[in-house]
Amino acid sequence: MAEISAPAAAGTDWPRTLAAAVVCGILYYLVASPAANIAQSTTLAAIAWPAPTFMIALLWHKPAREWAPSLLAVFVAMMFVGDEDWLPVATDAGFALLNVAEIVACVLVGRRFVARDGQIDTLRRLSRFLLLLPLAVILVVAAIGATLAASAMHGDWWAEWRTLMVGNGLAILVLVPAFLAWARPARVQAGGDRVDLPSLLGVLTVVCALLASVTFDFSEEVLRVLLSLALAGAALYGGMRSAALTMSVSAVLAVLLTLYDLGPYRQDGLDSTWRLQIDLAGLAVLTFFIAVAVRERQALSARMEQMRRFESLGLMAGGIAHDFNNVLGAAGGYAELAHERLGPGSAAEAPLQEVLSAVSRGRELTEQILLAARRGDRQRAVLDLRAPVAEAVRLAIPLCRAGVTIEFTPPAQPLPVRAHPGQMTRVALNLVRNASQAARGKVTVSLHAGLAPSGALLVGDAPPEQAIWLEVADDGTGIAPEHMPRLFDPFFTTRGGPGGKGTGLGLAIVAGIATEHDGGVAVSSSPEGTRFCLLLPADAQAAAEFVPAAAPVIAQEQPAAQDVVEAGEAEQPDAPLGNGECVFVVDDDRALRELCEDQLASLGFEPVGFDDPQEALAEFAVEPLAVDLLVTDLDMPQMQGDVLIAKVRALRADMPALLCSGNSRLDGLAAALAVPALPKPFDQAGLRRAIIAALRGKQKSKDREEES
Repeated sequence: MAEISAPAAAGTDWPRTLAAAVVCGILYYLVASPAANIAQSTTLAAIAWPAPTFMIALLWHKPAREWAPSLLAVFVAMMFVGDEDWLPVATDAGFALLNVAEIVACVLVGRRFVARDGQIDTLRRLSRFLLLLPLAVILVVAAIGATLAASAMHGDWWAEWRTLMVGNGLAILVLVPAFLAWARPARVQAGGDRVDLPSLLGVLTVVCALLASVTFDFSEEVLRVLLSLALAGAALYGGMRSAALTMSVSAVLAVLLTLYDLGPYRQDGLDSTWRLQIDLAGLAVLTFFIAVAVRERQALSARMEQMRRFESLGLMAGGIAHDFNNVLGAAGGYAELAHERLGPGSAAEAPLQEVLSAVSRGRELTEQILLAARRGDRQRAVLDLRAPVAEAVRLAIPLCRAGVTIEFTPPAQPLPVRAHPGQMTRVALNLVRNASQAARGKVTVSLHAGLAPSGALLVGDAPPEQAIWLEVADDGTGIAPEHMPRLFDPFFTTRGGPGGKGTGLGLAIVAGIATEHDGGVAVSSSPEGTRFCLLLPADAQAAAEFVPAAAPVIAQEQPAAQDVVEAGEAEQPDAPLGNGECVFVVDDDRALRELCEDQLASLGFEPVGFDDPQEALAEFAVEPLAVDLLVTDLDMPQMQGDVLIAKVRALRADMPALLCSGNSRLDGLAAALAVPALPKPFDQAGLRRAIIAALRGKQKSKDREEES
């Protein structure tokens, strides 16, 4: 039996963390050693200082509680570096603290405002990265460092600031995206980067171009063009990882050649170092923007293709739902009539119950197809998202296999959203059930509000800023890379083998509901488990309308027929409703029309059936007052049912009517006409409730006319 409990805090492997910190400290010392001679223009530090970059990328993916050993290692490493120069210990300590502050500031700002997962894979994230890290953070760090250097070495503050600003900024601009991109798991995501052949070709091209510049003494302009072509090719055909790697190799080789007085940027008395820095920065920005733009275009193309598939399914589903519901309605209605006429104890009672059960399952399947095709119910209510998620977890617990637990602790504060309550329960249940089937032993369900989380968005649109999201994570083996692009395709399942129970509609329904609510679904997967995030936009108006501990504010809609039955009427379901009143039944499906006529007759009415709405309209026009009720289907080839009701009411304004259909547009059209909606397939009890609602609407209209 699964259980609900608070999620356990993940432990920290401190021996491994301390060992990694020692290794990083040694590496940091080796890379930062040229800073001991920063006053000399031939040192690496005068052009680019890569020491903080790998530590920034390393801590970016670690929880904050594990930062202290690595930061202490950085401080100690910089103190050893300081022993190699003539500066006093206090100044060395100041520079060491500045290194620590630079790393912490870059990581905090990057995780908070750029991308918590380190994936700089959108133009928005790349723009924020460029503005906040190489510019804003390093601007402040360089100013503090220049002040320390100027006071210790009595040099020019502006020269020191420019050296630190450009050197640190260039290193972070070029190397941090490369470290972050290559630190990500190499699992293929939808629209993911291809990194093998493009990376190799890009690196080889860059190396050849730089070596040729030394051999043939190319000018800066020629080398700039060659590097631009190589970097653009890596970005176009390999994505961000390939572009970042190629750009890093270009920068490192160009810096090394310049340090050894080789290539077009060799120190010839002019400010060649400054020209090299500017060119590398410009090439890096251009390359990264090309890579991210191509990635976004590929992702958009994949989503457009997915939308076309869903649209095709939607058109098919909308087309077959009407006819299929007619078949189900006829089968279920006649089974119900046979059951009533045979009476209890009949030998046919059990088979008829099976028929009715099969009809119910068929209707549920039709609803699932419509939801998967994004043609579901568009009614909305202001609700607390905690309630449907808690209900879904409660329903999922008995369905879990032995050994699987579900952990869910709802947040203390309400999470008001404008959504369809039933659909929110369904989407949460689908995600939890899917996770429980994939989990080794634990499923974690959580609710959050704030900045939209990062992740591979496979369906819909992520809210740009504030969002409310449901997160469902399992500890399974993850999703195979080749399955990721088809994850939300209708009828795609990996559980369809012998004994498999997958229908392929669960995640398709999740996708349909998410997009219907202007949200999206983000997925991240690894061999340690999979995380699904259902993202919904935060609605300020919904939050203002939400009243805690009170009934949700329901969007204005036509009340369902079953909600308007009075207690006295509900207590006598077999009592006749009519007394020979004339009811027009308009439906192009013969079996369903005749069934409806039989049901109306058993309710005490005198039905008259038509298969052509134009014929029914002509007959109604002969004597409008002779008809007491109109029951019409929606989708008919000669005339739509809503059009028929409008034309009938043009002849008689108070004409009561029912609109029947299996179409997802039924509720909206019925509400616009102020008539009860009767979804197909329906039974006699549902027809009875709808007739009561229609006749009561006529009576209320008549009472208002008498009062006026």
